[in-house]
Amino acid sequence: MTRIYTSFTSSGLMGECQIFSRYHPDREIMTNEKILAELKVRCKGVEFVGGTVPVRMEDAIAGVKSQKGDLDGILFFGSPPDELISVGLPIVAVYPLWGQWMYPFHTYKGKKVVVSCLPVIPDNDEATFSSRLDDIAGKIKLIEAISKMKGLKVLVVTDKPVLGEYEPTDLQIGGDRERYEEIYLRHLEEVFQTELVVAPQQEMVDKMNRMEEGDAGKVAQKWIDEAEGMKGTNKAEVVKSARLYLAMKELMEERNCQAITTEGYTVFQYYEGGPIPSQGLPASQFCTDGIVATSETLIDSLITQQLGLYLTGSTGFNGDYLIDPFNEIAIIGHCECPFNPYGDDRKVPYVIRNLPLWEENKGGACVQVNLPVGETVTVAKISMHDKKITLFTGKTASGEELFAGWDDILCRTKLAVKTNAEALLRNLDWKTFGNHRVAFYGDHRRRFKDLAALMGFELVEDDK
Repeated sequence: MTRIYTSFTSSGLMGECQIFSRYHPDREIMTNEKILAELKVRCKGVEFVGGTVPVRMEDAIAGVKSQKGDLDGILFFGSPPDELISVGLPIVAVYPLWGQWMYPFHTYKGKKVVVSCLPVIPDNDEATFSSRLDDIAGKIKLIEAISKMKGLKVLVVTDKPVLGEYEPTDLQIGGDRERYEEIYLRHLEEVFQTELVVAPQQEMVDKMNRMEEGDAGKVAQKWIDEAEGMKGTNKAEVVKSARLYLAMKELMEERNCQAITTEGYTVFQYYEGGPIPSQGLPASQFCTDGIVATSETLIDSLITQQLGLYLTGSTGFNGDYLIDPFNEIAIIGHCECPFNPYGDDRKVPYVIRNLPLWEENKGGACVQVNLPVGETVTVAKISMHDKKITLFTGKTASGEELFAGWDDILCRTKLAVKTNAEALLRNLDWKTFGNHRVAFYGDHRRRFKDLAALMGFELVEDDK
């Protein structure tokens, strides 16, 4: 459970406001106990430690320092002092309007602090006051998302440990892969305490070859029954990918891992032990079930998806990133995608297909998910090496209206996003973020911006 140290530095109305209660005896003044009770209702997975009795700054600092190793963050009502900020824990700082003078409260730019404002005299509009509490709770849940990364074990199936074949790219490593990985893994441990568990590809292949045909056939038939159809592939190829899915699942269970990334596509196609069938359908099923499964050993994408799952309820859609400034669109494309892009029970149509690089009826099977158009999406990507997050928003558009045969161009699943493409091109940074991005349905810009602040990461808004 996420543990948040809670400190109040005042209670009720400030001295200069005491006359208010004389003239308005029936108006509620929020007590610290009532505020904390409201937040507890909204944050079921959080343990609030500390107390509601106002404390001196030095006592709050001492309390945090004495428990730092067991804390995930701080909820501070008032202006957090520099010494508290320097402890390094993420902080939600709340200005108690009418309870204190505002000085020296500010936005703490560049610090691991996000801010909110809660009046101790509730707003006339109950919905407004409730939304203030929701805002504070939402920021606390960002700390909860970060804390959930602690202890996460990610299975990385690769013969090029630990980050795999596809990313980091040559441009990213700058000629020194060993140094790049050293920095990357150090940051991963410092920020999230997430562990990468490496397994060789042959171990996965051996498991796949031992899988019972009947078990794989049941999985394959379920995929086929729920699909709108098949194109360029057949049931035998779907069964091959189902065997891979069961092998991945068993390998995760054996290694006690909660997320997985494999190589894929050309690495699978030219594997020295013989071609490995497509992981497109397996990854799609895992993500639909709320388990992040990223192809091509794209660890930055996986971390982005895992955080996004905690924030939005969806693993998002990870894919290659392209920009078309003339049509004012960004394009995300890959051959796997969750069947429930919203992260809930709503599923969208999909077609089972062969991989673009393979002949028909060979190479296992992947998926063309027909993603909804006309909806807001947030596209993001984390860089663990550089401690940055890139971000933009836009509205999904019909690719078929832009290019005939859209579904048969490159990746089987594609998302066209209407956005400020000229700004995306101007801000494009392959070296920091690689050539993949993750799209989440909904406008989550504020959440990702606050998340970056709480992690101490630099935020890059590509569409600005």
